[in-house]
Amino acid sequence: LKKTPTAATLNSSPKGFNSKKQNKKKEKKDDYRSDGGDEEEEEEEEDGGVIPEIVTNRMMGRIAASVGIPLFTGLAFFPFFYYLKAVAKLDVPSWIPLIVSFFFFGTALLGVSYGIVSASWDPLREGSTLGWNEAKKNWPVFWQSISSR
Repeated sequence: LKKTPTAATLNSSPKGFNSKKQNKKKEKKDDYRSDGGDEEEEEEEEDGGVIPEIVTNRMMGRIAASVGIPLFTGLAFFPFFYYLKAVAKLDVPSWIPLIVSFFFFGTALLGVSYGIVSASWDPLREGSTLGWNEAKKNWPVFWQSISSR
């Protein structure tokens, strides 16, 4: 039987979803499970390590601050501009709230990345309050991990 292009497409895996690397991982997991081992240890070996919980908590706290502060500041400007327009009867051009919200919401978006890189990735070291020294050290590693994918 000759396969039609549609049948060949349906029977083949999409590129990127069934790579050799994933097949090797599945084989390793199957072999490892047959030995009766723990699955978490296998995942740690495949990933090259896991981020320690203290570092993850540190990152989450910094993300919450670096996203939350600009986000809520940007949200607070909406009632402020409403007050200026409705109560104080000032004619505020509509592009001013647009620019202000764009700035603060964009800053909040960048805060996710900054929260990750500004945290100390060393579990034994807390790091500075703003994390500028940690960010300078971690940015190249962060960009390298993104560009290598």
